[in-house]
Amino acid sequence: MPAKPHPHHPLRIVHTSDVHLESDTFGSGARGAQLRDIVRSAFARVIDIANDRNADLLLIVGDLFDSARVSEEGLGFAMETIGRARMPVVMIPGNHDAHDERSIYAGLAPGATPDNLHLILEPEGRAIDFPQLAARVWGRAMVEHTPDYRPLGGVPEREEGLWNIALAHGFFMEDGETERSSPITPAEIEQSRYDYVALGHVHVLGDVSQGATRAFYCGTPAPLYSSENSGWVLWVNCVPGQPVSIERLMVRKSD
Repeated sequence: MPAKPHPHHPLRIVHTSDVHLESDTFGSGARGAQLRDIVRSAFARVIDIANDRNADLLLIVGDLFDSARVSEEGLGFAMETIGRARMPVVMIPGNHDAHDERSIYAGLAPGATPDNLHLILEPEGRAIDFPQLAARVWGRAMVEHTPDYRPLGGVPEREEGLWNIALAHGFFMEDGETERSSPITPAEIEQSRYDYVALGHVHVLGDVSQGATRAFYCGTPAPLYSSENSGWVLWVNCVPGQPVSIERLMVRKSD
């Protein structure tokens, strides 16, 4: 297969997912408030990392919120924090904050989201062009977390001469595995021929690259949802003429 034509300048991305802000599973006492603050601090640190590294894009690949039961204050915190990012932010819903009849996103008032947030709410998917970055970003809104939902279903053909990025929240399945909800297959990743597929749903780092397409789970920025002591995000560096490189960045508890 011939080499894919690339833009003439690099693209720098911070990839995060599965933040799970405002979980009511922590309870209503002092310990619950402390855990919610830990998650908030981790998300705020993600924005700091993106700003400090002069990222061109920040991707939030589902489950920013733990459920649709989010207070106005909690929603305000999330939107204000995203608004601090000095770059475009592209976000899709995940299974915890799905865009269903209870969707937290459906009732957002005009002006409730910051200008830099590009929230993809179309179940059939939508591509967003960033001409200044020579990039196209595609994703789908999850409505229901079932085996019928295909996170990469309907992904458009790659646009030559652009960086082609996809967001997908679901479960990577090797061929022959038992069907899971929101499945993502090796063939779907490889046949996209995209430069990078940013994945969410799994709370630990996972490299599921296929062929020439790089595809990763980034893990969670808050350490509450994994066995590790620190959270993580991924730094994705797209350089013309080179394979896309991935760097794992720690989100420190103390920050």
